[in-house]
Amino acid sequence: MLIKIAWKNIWRNRLRSGVVILSIGLGLWLGIFASAFVQGMMKSKVDTMIASEVSHVQFHQKGFRDEFKGKLHFNGKDVVSQVRADDRVEAVTERVISMGMLASSHKNSALKLVGVNPETEMNVSNLHEHIVEGDYFVTKKKRPIVISQKTAEEYDIKLNSKVVFTCQDIHGEITRAAFRVVGIYKTSNVMYDKLTAFVPIDQLRKLYDMSDQTHEVAVWLKDYENAEVFASEYQMKEPNLEVLPWMDLATGMRMMLEAFDTYLYIIVGIILVMLMFSIVNTMLMAVLERVREIGMLMAIGMNQNKVFRMIMYETVFMTMIGVPIGLLLSWVSVSYFGANGINLSGASYEEMGFASILYPYLDQSSYISVTIMVLIMAIIAAIYPAIKALRLNPVEAIRKV
Repeated sequence: MLIKIAWKNIWRNRLRSGVVILSIGLGLWLGIFASAFVQGMMKSKVDTMIASEVSHVQFHQKGFRDEFKGKLHFNGKDVVSQVRADDRVEAVTERVISMGMLASSHKNSALKLVGVNPETEMNVSNLHEHIVEGDYFVTKKKRPIVISQKTAEEYDIKLNSKVVFTCQDIHGEITRAAFRVVGIYKTSNVMYDKLTAFVPIDQLRKLYDMSDQTHEVAVWLKDYENAEVFASEYQMKEPNLEVLPWMDLATGMRMMLEAFDTYLYIIVGIILVMLMFSIVNTMLMAVLERVREIGMLMAIGMNQNKVFRMIMYETVFMTMIGVPIGLLLSWVSVSYFGANGINLSGASYEEMGFASILYPYLDQSSYISVTIMVLIMAIIAAIYPAIKALRLNPVEAIRKV
């Protein structure tokens, strides 16, 4: 009977009930879409970083990543053969890295030159997919180099332009070599593009004056979630090397992931607090408008417990109507923008390493967690109006006009 009365009470003032239902639906939609936006931003950052910059796991000589000293090399072929036999590994490649000065006829500045094996590199990074001019080392030129579009603009370089790279070899001697630009690439990370160029690994080994040694072994796993476990296992097998998963390779990435999780809950929390005050206000108005009615019910024998439950039932029923509406709006909007993307090119996100096209993304567990948060918030919001109803004096309430 109490449930039946609460259900009928909802539709006695359809406008007021509609406001609460709409508030709950919109609040849930905003909470879920904000979560999808943040997760999409983070997922885009992680995917871009893994595919373009670091792969899943990397092997280095200890201390190499601090200053990229050329003399801190190791025998990469032994590591490659060992890693390649692991069933969890999809691909592996060697790299030689040098920090030096790149010079053109218009500018010279610091740059990180990465020596890659073009064939195996294609399996652990998507550099070849970002070529906007020229080609990916498909050339007969003796010393080809692939630079970024940002570098080309700053140095006023075009295809077939000549550039000179100067660095220290493994003996500490200054050495330099001239390269011809055969390709120009562009990723979503402007800072990475600005500081990185690529040449065939054999060319950089000659410049360094070293034979078959390696500075970096990059590993692509079949499942990137295994990166930490994989890195930990191989760190024990190779105690003289530094073995790191992707979240520890990019500066501040692990901290950023944790910060984004906190940021997500803060955003959703702010939205839900605003929604809670809206529900409190509307339900309080509903109670005050029915003072005489509630007083009459209490006068004929409805105890305080039942009055409290009646108000709570009303809120729960409206929440149960508003939640499906919010979930439907969320699913439609996240699905649409997840497929078509949101263009943020005017917001300078590329300067911070994020893609200019953002694709909102939300896993099933986040849908469930945000929905539960909305349900809990709606129930909490109904407590104060319900307590207000309990404090009514039946005799005085009946006399209210």
